[in-house]
Amino acid sequence: MAKLAILHFLPLEYYPPVTNFLDYLNSDHHNDFENIKVYSTYNIKERKEYRPLDKEVIGSIGKEVDRPENSTSVLKTKRSKNLITLYRSPFPKATNHSIIRLLKYLHFNIFTLFGLVIYRPNSLLYFESYSAWPAYFYTRFFNRKCRIFIHNHEYADKKWYVTTMKQVRYFHQLERKWLYPRAVWNSQTNEDRLRLFWNDHPKLKLESLKVMPNYPPKKWKESLLSPKIHDKHSINDPLKIVYIGSISFQNTYILKFCNWIEEQNGEIIFDIYSYNLYEDVKNFLRSLNSSYINYFEEGIEYSRIPEILNNYNVGVIFYTAYSDNVINCVSNKFYEYFACGLDVWFSDIMRSTHSLVTKNTYPKVVPVDFEKLDEFDWQKAFDKEGFTNKPSEYYCEEVYEELVKELLKD
Repeated sequence: MAKLAILHFLPLEYYPPVTNFLDYLNSDHHNDFENIKVYSTYNIKERKEYRPLDKEVIGSIGKEVDRPENSTSVLKTKRSKNLITLYRSPFPKATNHSIIRLLKYLHFNIFTLFGLVIYRPNSLLYFESYSAWPAYFYTRFFNRKCRIFIHNHEYADKKWYVTTMKQVRYFHQLERKWLYPRAVWNSQTNEDRLRLFWNDHPKLKLESLKVMPNYPPKKWKESLLSPKIHDKHSINDPLKIVYIGSISFQNTYILKFCNWIEEQNGEIIFDIYSYNLYEDVKNFLRSLNSSYINYFEEGIEYSRIPEILNNYNVGVIFYTAYSDNVINCVSNKFYEYFACGLDVWFSDIMRSTHSLVTKNTYPKVVPVDFEKLDEFDWQKAFDKEGFTNKPSEYYCEEVYEELVKELLKD
């Protein structure tokens, strides 16, 4: 049977696509793998700790594992029904002393390498350059027959690598020299990002280049209400818009959009769910004395998104054009809003999302120039007269099936 190790240095809870993938493996491919060992870090933003779902009880959360408060030890979670063994290392905080941060980086990398050497997986999947060091040393010096799989949540261009941490730049050099050329799978989240990645690494084998979008799971369909719930709007029933995700003044149009909401004089209510934002934005949102804008700084746990989104008409995505990564982005939020039956208003600078703009169906997908909101006819954008309902078809299981087929090859 296949022996798989998964390396994801950044905390799993911040990246729903990887936890969706683990749940999919545990439910649909429980008998195809001998064991799956996952190496990651503790989250430090008070998110509910991820546990692999039971094979038999999809949708339930596993038994809690006690861990001493402020512990920096490795967590091992293994349950009799679970395919997945999860190991955690401490995650470096920005407030830690530089030596402490270094020790935490070393903890993940060295412990993970030891784990790989002992387990000896025949397939190894790692996510982004942050996780590359143990993958490099294991596949180069301990098991050259191990098949390498690489996925990137984001497209990182050459400019990003120049400005990022020194150790990540070093890890990327190891990728370029060893890991990328030998990988049987190098994936990005859409065709445009993959094209940019290939331009950066033109010598890679075409057959190794893959697209793996970040879709939500099919179980979200069970929470989808009648389309009429999301499509009603009247003067007595304000349009309800929601935003879920990280925010900064530089990278989003949060300030312009909030000002525009105020100008609508109560015809629109805007709710913001964000736990990942800069202090200046947090202070701005806390200080708003508005009847039309609500800020929920605890964010939303991923499993509750369908339940919460049932209360809204429109999901908004208002990034600025601050990088090629964003310009060539179809945000996770797009698929989440869309899967839950909401219209999606997205920043028109997001070139890759334009291919998903709807013509005569809803939920509607509408590009918006957030620099010219005074010219935006939101009533027309939301109007569905003559439009036909077409629910989302974007769910992760089919996407992950292609990867699993490749993982199970001899």
